[in-house]
Amino acid sequence: TVASGLKLPSTLSRRSVGATVALAALRPLALPLTVAAAPPGEMLNLDPSQFSKIPGGGQYADLRVGTGSEVVAGSKLSINWVLRRSNGYFVDASSTDGFSTKRDNFDESKNFVFTVGDGTALSGVDAGVRGMRQGGTRRLVLPIKAAYSLPVDKSGGPLPDGYGPRRQIERELQRQDPYNYFYIEVEATRVR
Repeated sequence: TVASGLKLPSTLSRRSVGATVALAALRPLALPLTVAAAPPGEMLNLDPSQFSKIPGGGQYADLRVGTGSEVVAGSKLSINWVLRRSNGYFVDASSTDGFSTKRDNFDESKNFVFTVGDGTALSGVDAGVRGMRQGGTRRLVLPIKAAYSLPVDKSGGPLPDGYGPRRQIERELQRQDPYNYFYIEVEATRVR
């Protein structure tokens, strides 16, 4: 046994001792590995009777009803969002911390901020957030026509930043399946 607490084999060669001592010397210098943040948890299964229709296509269901101001046309809205494909596969999110329940240090830097009705949001998101209250969370089930369009960069928001998530959206759009849709879960973090 060496002073560092490493166990050495009973038959030692110069090479094995040298390698063991070198590794023991480097151990204090080892930097912690950075691990990519995990996607938000699995989707909750909802009863289909909980969904209501969105004008222009799609459906929504409230996962948590907020208690703040109501979202109406002309409201400036800040949302956290999670985007999933029709099979529930995670595509991207504004934050991988999941949805908040009131943070003391509010940060909108990763949220999607838009004015309801101004055309900067996807048509399904714009129509689907109306009637929500600040602090509420809602699942939007949007058919392709109410969600993204090609080229994806010209679509309304929320739009993923990375190449990989945008490529997944493009693949879904190119499938041209009339029954294809996206799940977008939104949390109204601020309504003004």
